[in-house]
Amino acid sequence: MTRTSSSCTIWIDVDDLFHYATNNPRPSGIQRQVYEIVRVVEACAARRAQPPHIRFARRGRNDQMLVEVTSADIAALFARLVGNSPAHPVQISQPLRPLPTPPRAFSPRRVVLDFFETLPPDLGRPLIAAGVSQIRVLRLLRRLFRAPASPRKEPAPDLASLPSEPSVSHAKADGDVLLIPGAAWSDPLFGERLRITRECHGLRPVLLMYDLIPLRRPEWCHPSLVRDFRHWIETTLPHCAELLAISRTTAQDVERYAHDNALPLTAPIKIIPIGTGFTGEDAIAQEPDQLGLPAPGSYVLFVSTLEARKNHALLVRVWQRLLRELPPEQVPTLIFAGREGWLVSDLMQELETTNWLDGRVRLLRDPSDAELRQLYRDCLFTVFPSFFEGWGLPVTESLRMGVPCIASHATAIPEAGGAFARYFDPDSVPDATRVIRETLLNRDDLAHWRAHIARDFQPVPWEATADALLDACLAVHAKGATS
Repeated sequence: MTRTSSSCTIWIDVDDLFHYATNNPRPSGIQRQVYEIVRVVEACAARRAQPPHIRFARRGRNDQMLVEVTSADIAALFARLVGNSPAHPVQISQPLRPLPTPPRAFSPRRVVLDFFETLPPDLGRPLIAAGVSQIRVLRLLRRLFRAPASPRKEPAPDLASLPSEPSVSHAKADGDVLLIPGAAWSDPLFGERLRITRECHGLRPVLLMYDLIPLRRPEWCHPSLVRDFRHWIETTLPHCAELLAISRTTAQDVERYAHDNALPLTAPIKIIPIGTGFTGEDAIAQEPDQLGLPAPGSYVLFVSTLEARKNHALLVRVWQRLLRELPPEQVPTLIFAGREGWLVSDLMQELETTNWLDGRVRLLRDPSDAELRQLYRDCLFTVFPSFFEGWGLPVTESLRMGVPCIASHATAIPEAGGAFARYFDPDSVPDATRVIRETLLNRDDLAHWRAHIARDFQPVPWEATADALLDACLAVHAKGATS
């Protein structure tokens, strides 16, 4: 019998939020987006004629493939991340409820992996990654040497499996949906977990893709991230019932990579709208003077983690040129707002040596959300010179705050900024200098630009993002229910 969508349960994987919060004081773009989706998705589902059940889960250990958490748990966690609550461990409001898992045979391999997962991350993750790499080699060798025309031959044991579980044909139970909206590639065993979740529980995975930066531009990433990301995408995509992307650029990159590496895709990748702005953005820091900021209207703002891909070095070169070519009073302070990342040690040393261009460049580390809103409100305009983005949340965040943004024209950034941002070549200091200088010297034009944004920019509500995700999940559920 075909089930209606009212009997569908959509499990939303929020493990990335909890994992990220253990290692970082403030959320990044992906975590902000996941939280905004979580915040509105239950209400969006409830408005439907046949509302699906929404449940949130973390990835479990041992026999617990998924462990349920509540939206209140997630809200408390995120409030701490954005600086709206005291910094203390999040208290789970009720015992976690594991999904039922079939009994499994004892596996020495699983015992070892479970032990690795209990170790501190800096020790356990390299051990897991090494084991995963060995398993992948064995799989490839098995595939290479297995004779195609030998129906009697028993397949070699799957060395990467976790429990011993039934195949899809024996466990097509309910066909509910597992939505994965976060940065799942941080788990080196994710592809294997996804296979078991699909086969054991009958869940149909729907994956939201952000970008392929570690594969497209590996020079900006740690080698371990490149290795783990490649393994993640190659072991995850084959198990997904549906793939979604945050931009046309990302969809094209994923489809090209899948084609070049013979990874099967069930259907063309769907592009979903990305919401604009974040929760509580109208609030302002109660004590902005504690930031020690320059006077309102005297600085330009760049919100981003400091890393090579974000191209902070270009802006330093631009400001050096501006200081040489313009009177000092016409050159605003450049504010970097974010935490220090990777591959920027040379830049940081240069800034220290020059006394941060004699104070014309400043770094505000890990500002709270209220502080960020204050920074946006009082800046002249924002800049975003990144070499590569899957979307460009800082661009849309700036526009949502009514602030003009001068941005790189690379990859998906123009999809985010549209006709409301102005662009330059991120590889060209002269081009970036030209656009920024013209804006600084023509304040009337800057005022008209602000007015244009205030009048015509239409923010995308996060409900539109959640509704697009629900549409995709329910379509996958309906397809499975009729198959």
